[in-house]
Amino acid sequence: MNPQRQPGGQIIDLQQTPSNRVLTGKYRRNGKLQSCEPCRRSKLRCDHVIPACGRCVKRRCVDRCSYHPSPLTRTRRKDETAPPTPLTPTHDGSSVIAVQSVETSSVKSPNISASHTPRLRSTDIWARGAHRAASAPPLHIRDEPTSRTGNRGFLGETSYFSIFADGLGNFAIPSDPEPSKVWLSHDRIAQGCKILSFLKDGSMVNRLVARWYQICEDEGCVCIEPIMKEWLWGLGLHHGDVLREQNPDKIRRLCELLWRNTETPLSLDKNITAAQWARQGTGPHLRWEVVGLIAAIAGQCANTPDPAIGPFRKRNFATPSFARQMSEIAEACIGFCRDCETMGDMFLWLLMENYCLTAMLKGESSQASYVQCGEIVTAVVSVGLHQGVQADDQLPIFISEIRKRLLVQTYSAEIGIATFLGRPPRISHRYCNFQSPLDLSISQLVSEGDELALALAGLDDKGFNTAGNIYRVTWVKTWMGLAPEREDVLDLAVGRYTRDEILQRADLIQSRSEQYWDSLPNFIKKLRDGPLETEGKKSTEILFMTVLRQAFRANDLLLQRVLIRKAGASSERLVDIARSTFKDILHMSQRHDLGALLQNDMASLLAVQGLRSAAVIAVELLKQEQFPVYPKEPLVPRSQTIQDLAVFAARLGAIDPTDGSFLLCDQGRRVITYILDKILTPQGVPDQPLPPRVPSLTQPDEQQQLGPVSLDTNIDASVPTGLNPLGTMDFTMMDLNFGIEAPFLGPDNDFMQWLENMDWERPIPWDGGGQNVPS
Repeated sequence: MNPQRQPGGQIIDLQQTPSNRVLTGKYRRNGKLQSCEPCRRSKLRCDHVIPACGRCVKRRCVDRCSYHPSPLTRTRRKDETAPPTPLTPTHDGSSVIAVQSVETSSVKSPNISASHTPRLRSTDIWARGAHRAASAPPLHIRDEPTSRTGNRGFLGETSYFSIFADGLGNFAIPSDPEPSKVWLSHDRIAQGCKILSFLKDGSMVNRLVARWYQICEDEGCVCIEPIMKEWLWGLGLHHGDVLREQNPDKIRRLCELLWRNTETPLSLDKNITAAQWARQGTGPHLRWEVVGLIAAIAGQCANTPDPAIGPFRKRNFATPSFARQMSEIAEACIGFCRDCETMGDMFLWLLMENYCLTAMLKGESSQASYVQCGEIVTAVVSVGLHQGVQADDQLPIFISEIRKRLLVQTYSAEIGIATFLGRPPRISHRYCNFQSPLDLSISQLVSEGDELALALAGLDDKGFNTAGNIYRVTWVKTWMGLAPEREDVLDLAVGRYTRDEILQRADLIQSRSEQYWDSLPNFIKKLRDGPLETEGKKSTEILFMTVLRQAFRANDLLLQRVLIRKAGASSERLVDIARSTFKDILHMSQRHDLGALLQNDMASLLAVQGLRSAAVIAVELLKQEQFPVYPKEPLVPRSQTIQDLAVFAARLGAIDPTDGSFLLCDQGRRVITYILDKILTPQGVPDQPLPPRVPSLTQPDEQQQLGPVSLDTNIDASVPTGLNPLGTMDFTMMDLNFGIEAPFLGPDNDFMQWLENMDWERPIPWDGGGQNVPS
């Protein structure tokens, strides 16, 4: 048997022939499908199928299986009964459905007199305000919204429920009663109808989504293109006319259908394909998670529109307001899923993609991004992904692999934000069972049979591809070993340790990091110290190569910061790391191809990796200038460093004011420019205050933009895009203990306050021996 639960609660056997099975079209007064007489009298669950239900077939009482027109009441006119709804198969015949199309209205029989009216639909009640006794809507629509689905999620060893299982042996624990359906208010239904209006222009939405996956090379942050294509195909096939017409009655029925489907859990089978799994969330089974994911992906693409495509600009799809509208729609869909207490894979995907969109609009350092990242962590723990993906015969390979990737990306995002804000992480590697995902491309991930076996055979013993290609999963797989080291460094920065403990733990972190890097394949190991070979590489592959190259350096830089501040180490190692990073970022900013296609990701690299290293170099340069005797072998060469900092300041000045990292870049630009003015201004000339940059209100064609990464003001470009690796925005700035007063320790937001309040007029104390005198 392969049962599938339908939106109305009935269970349909998919192994029986669809042509021989139809649902009875008769409903009770409470809106439920009518049960046959044997099941009704015995008070057993009926599957509402005619000519005979499945339970009567099993009990061998088919001859008594009948559906009374109106049991316990007077006989209803034959004309008033609705015709049976056939079980129509999907386009591949792999599943059956039992829902009425929202495009089919109730048809009145010409033989019905004016004194007899047909049974009202739930939407008619909503519109006319009829009394509930006429016909109860299937979702128990009330004026007060509540939720009582009873979904508790993952319960660990110390949970209250584990007490009941201790010592019971083989005794069975009674299961929970069937959870109640979600209750909806009329306002909630109206809100859902309003949300569906954004799908009116389906062709433009499809173009936005298609272009985003073209940029991302078949994958977003977690939602992959083959599944999104299936969702859009089913959406247009089954509901395209309704969405284009926006008929109020049909939209209401479609909205109710989405609520019923969203509260219905998805089924998983070992042999289910990606397309079959995707069809459980589209067409007649359309869910709010899918609508939210479409909005989130479209919003991310709206931040990186192609100027060559006219319709984007003509229809105002390439504007910040459209991206914000998509963000609001995705947030509303998440709220609907919360009402239904949805705890599935699609919901986790929606949380992650919406988090990426919010980071674009507001920056990853915003409170909104921090809260959303926390919800992803909560959801991942609630479903038990932190315990690892269990070897389950009912779990297809593409689902298990995406779950592994999602856990690593959630952990890396949380560690990055915690490091930037100087806050304790809300998830720790000490309580997670990370499982290394397979280094498969998207086409290989959704393949089947011999093609999948051939792809698995092309991996090495550690699961890396042997062709030397760097996909997004390659970064995820590599970062899985570097992120725990980042967390341990953060623990040293915010924890309470003695100097000896810090030195001991730092040596252990460095040794573990070196061992892990040496264990990686050669095509990844050479990224750290060797030249960056970009010839013939795609733009996204170059981006991931750059991020992997900087990931190891970022850990080392953060560790040096802790050692300088807490253990009194020298700054030579820190400056050396900063110079290597700054050189790479400055070189990447000159790539016109990357700046045109990956604008948000380039802005992310400039704002974090570039600004962090530039701040170290600029302060070191200022310190050298204030020495009584200029050193013979300075840590940073004067002429070349001044030129590079000037170019970098121009790059920061080209960041669009609508970018989420604009404030951070503008503060860094002001400080770097002030340092250069301080160094280059002749003695005795008073310093001129540097005014803050005012966002321009002119049109894009009227602006003068600098550098290949100049961004169009009509594009709400911000950090990071859904394409960008979450480890890019690790926000681990350094502690500048160069004799200049920098009283911050862990949080990088203290670094920005220090930049604003720095007293550049006060000379650096000098002891005459080449060492700074502590303040």
